[in-house]
Amino acid sequence: MKATTTRPATPEERLRLEAYLHPKPKSNPAWAATVMVTVPLAWALFMILNMLLGGLVPAAVRLLLAVAIAGGGAWHFGKRLSAQHAESARPAEPVLGFLQRDLESGRVVVNRWEADAFVKVASDPGRFVSTTWFAKLTDGTVVLLAQPDLEEAELSGDFPATSFEIATGEESRHVLSIRRTGERLEPVALRAPLSDAEWEELGDEADAPVPFGWEEVLARAAANPLRARGKGEARSRQEALEREILKAHEEEAGRATPDTTRPT
Repeated sequence: MKATTTRPATPEERLRLEAYLHPKPKSNPAWAATVMVTVPLAWALFMILNMLLGGLVPAAVRLLLAVAIAGGGAWHFGKRLSAQHAESARPAEPVLGFLQRDLESGRVVVNRWEADAFVKVASDPGRFVSTTWFAKLTDGTVVLLAQPDLEEAELSGDFPATSFEIATGEESRHVLSIRRTGERLEPVALRAPLSDAEWEELGDEADAPVPFGWEEVLARAAANPLRARGKGEARSRQEALEREILKAHEEEAGRATPDTTRPT
């Protein structure tokens, strides 16, 4: 069964909204590119200065001058690339407006799910699809849950469960929190990723009822078991996700901890 309500956002959910509004790029390749540009540029400038100033200015001075000119140009180049990289991580304009209005309203939509059983569908990196879940709800409906955030919720113990809540922005629909409100459930089966034909059959609507029943879900899981290689890839992905989540939590803790070493 699924029930939908609204409520005020918690402080943690507001922080998540702000993180969506101002995302921090995972990596910045700009300065690596800057170094790659600086070295050959400095050498080329040094050769030019040798031709122009040879015999008039000491070689050490010519080298320092070449490095200074190349370094200054590369610094501006790197700064511009960094700004472009940070801008590329920001949401698109329509989504940006949705997130800003969500933050201003201070309210979230909460979908409460009550389920009897789950089948876990392995991630499919080739299609850029995270782990998905078939859920048999308490009213007999079968749905496919495909939010990438469920992977983190699984690691934290908040999913799968007999009941759980997913809070999202009212307009953006970005997931802000997932909270377990019932008992934990182990999936009854682990199956291989969905095929192209299955995705076409299921359609594009998120969290919608699927066009077949639970017995068919179990039969397809039995016919498409996750092979040993797939299990190894799934473990590797889970370990990588755990490291990423741990790093994110450490960064959040670092931002939340005041600097006690600064003199007052």
